[in-house]
Amino acid sequence: MDDALKEFEQHFNQELKLPLRVPPISFTHHFGKFSNLEGEANDTLEVKFISDKFPDHHFKIEVRPIQYKITFEKYQPEAFQLENGSNAIYIENPKLGFNWFIFERDNWQYMFSVDTDISGKVTPEMLVQIANSIDF
Repeated sequence: MDDALKEFEQHFNQELKLPLRVPPISFTHHFGKFSNLEGEANDTLEVKFISDKFPDHHFKIEVRPIQYKITFEKYQPEAFQLENGSNAIYIENPKLGFNWFIFERDNWQYMFSVDTDISGKVTPEMLVQIANSIDF
């Protein structure tokens, strides 16, 4: 994970802060992947937390430059505000099997993904706390 983060930061010549917290569920592994595709529009950092004991325990953080952010107009998001005053949205997406929590800060778009099966354990309010942990 550290190598992928370093590659991502070097590629964009900017520091990236990741949350200090993760959902309070069991994870056994975490991985990082920097996708460096042609140009910069699809270049992302992905950090995944998984459990080999609980298959529905998935938490993913995806980060991309804000100028290449993904828009979510076709969804009905729920709005939240982070401690730093920035806005965030939460989108339930049962068709795809996961929910999104999206916010922007420091020229990055952050997208958290959580399996819908654990949405009762990992609530939008908990994702707000995780996003706020970037500022610690």
